[in-house]
Amino acid sequence: MFTKKKKSHVSIEIKDYILRAIVAKGADPSQWKGYELPLVQGMVEGSVIHDEMELFDVMKNDVAKWAGKKQNARIFVPDTSVLLKSFEHPDDIEWHELKGYVEMELGQSIHLPFQDPLIDVYDPKPSDGQAMLFAAPSEEVTKMIGLLLDASLEPQVADIRALCNIRLLDHLQLIKDNRTYLIADWSINELSISIFSNGQLEFLRYQSFDTDLSEWKFEEKEEFSFAYRLDAEDDYRIILTDQMLEIDRIMNFFKFSLHKGEKSVDEIIILGDNPLLPTIEEFLENNFMTPIIMLNDSVIQKSFPQFSEKFASLIGLALKEVN
Repeated sequence: MFTKKKKSHVSIEIKDYILRAIVAKGADPSQWKGYELPLVQGMVEGSVIHDEMELFDVMKNDVAKWAGKKQNARIFVPDTSVLLKSFEHPDDIEWHELKGYVEMELGQSIHLPFQDPLIDVYDPKPSDGQAMLFAAPSEEVTKMIGLLLDASLEPQVADIRALCNIRLLDHLQLIKDNRTYLIADWSINELSISIFSNGQLEFLRYQSFDTDLSEWKFEEKEEFSFAYRLDAEDDYRIILTDQMLEIDRIMNFFKFSLHKGEKSVDEIIILGDNPLLPTIEEFLENNFMTPIIMLNDSVIQKSFPQFSEKFASLIGLALKEVN
């Protein structure tokens, strides 16, 4: 959503419980390096920054040290606030004019439920008179831009997680133009779902679910790992099961409500940093007829041997080409 050309950059992911970063000192991914740092509970909640001073200290003392001062920085637009909307446009509008057209039409032919939005456009089929609009409230991204600047980093890109996941899947050659994919990105307390079909992002859904992050303990070995206290793990599995059943409802909505039974999901792709991702895969395989692909370490490390599955979305952000 904002760009500044330079080959080296740092891509940053902030969740309620951890900050991750990939420092790319050049275009060759074999030279990229990943970092992780658990966050104090309450600093960030539901993608909303609650303690800006504490997070500033992390950005200044850790991220800026990993990346180097004045490094270009890339961030995600918070999943909680991203809106996907299709819009029609005149045939004589070129693709590079679409964003300006949307800005001119806001409040006229195009309406959004918030003021002063950040917007980007995506035109999967040029010349068909239709395109997709991504929009989000500017408040949280503006906060993050201020933190980056205060920490001597240069804001370069704010991208949408779903697009970063698709970019990675395309790089790994796991998606085909004639197929429809439901992509489920699992965090410890969040689930982001997108449906990508025939080269077009058709559906976005974000869901949070209740789990007490203070009950999650982390260990530092080669990487940080999180584990839930054993006596409450069954309760957490019930929460996950509810979310997995929601995937079934979304697939039925996509097939019957959006496409009148004429299009359905061909494959489910799961990824993320949820420690129970193998359990999620097993449940889906046992209860769904749709084939399941999991972006585990072995899949990621065929192309990015220095990274684990937890870095998947962040790799997609780092892969973004900036003109």
